[in-house]
Amino acid sequence: MINTTRSSYEVMVVGEYYFDLVFRGLPDIPRMGADLWAQEFDWVPGAAFSTALALTRLGTNAGWWCAFGNDIFSRMIMEEARKESIDDGLFIQLGKPWRRLSSAFSFTDDRGFISYSEDRDPSPTPADLERIRPNVLLLQGFSLDNERKALINAARNLGIRICSDCQHIDMDLSEPGLIEALRQIDVFLPNETEAKALTGETDVEIALGVLTRYCSTVVIKRGAEGVIASDNGRVYRLPALSVDVFDTTGAGDSFNAGFVHGLLHEPDFISALEVAVICGSLAVTGYGGRNLPYLSDLDRYRRRSAAD
Repeated sequence: MINTTRSSYEVMVVGEYYFDLVFRGLPDIPRMGADLWAQEFDWVPGAAFSTALALTRLGTNAGWWCAFGNDIFSRMIMEEARKESIDDGLFIQLGKPWRRLSSAFSFTDDRGFISYSEDRDPSPTPADLERIRPNVLLLQGFSLDNERKALINAARNLGIRICSDCQHIDMDLSEPGLIEALRQIDVFLPNETEAKALTGETDVEIALGVLTRYCSTVVIKRGAEGVIASDNGRVYRLPALSVDVFDTTGAGDSFNAGFVHGLLHEPDFISALEVAVICGSLAVTGYGGRNLPYLSDLDRYRRRSAAD
């Protein structure tokens, strides 16, 4: 059953929650036969929770389409959402366990996951989208399934801007239907590894050029290197903030939220990128995005780099 306390949002985030167990200070990468002890541990709400949290802190009216069950992990994530004043109007309440867990082994330069997911979340329908009518549809992950195609087609017909993350899809541009799917998206937000894997290119700038043949706005997240993006043929680059990296879990989701907030509320494209870089950079300074900025924090972190 869906709680429909609101009928419209600036942003509709479609994405799953994850209950992230984060292990830091490991002496080595986990491997068979090794018993490793972490120096630090915490748990955080992950995946699209980070996106919803970042948008909420920035003051964007966002609804998060996400399924929750009657299990302890779902209940704890919903409790955290209430504490952070994340709107629950699009939460789907299921009367059964709906567990989503990830164990993250976190290092300063990267991280890995061991994950478990009960099942796929129920997708919003075109009728749901017509009822909600957000300005922006922000999709966690990239999919070629018929439900996602129908949702994107409905968004285009309603004049809703479509932004999609990539989320480690096991496909490249030779996959039937993938290029056509990219053409239906307004903004594509892969990270550098994903962009290279999709295009088969080893140079991120070449990968960017390939992707912009099919999507007019492509934003490639580069971690500590910042971002490279192309909007209607113009290329932009911004460095990441100089911060002490604590945990990179949730940085990409936080970046996405900052960028979408910027699209809605900033005067130009590079200003939107600035907000995205601020959110992504600050996310890595604590566990799983807990150090995300509020709207009042942005001005002291703003830093502009000339567009190419």
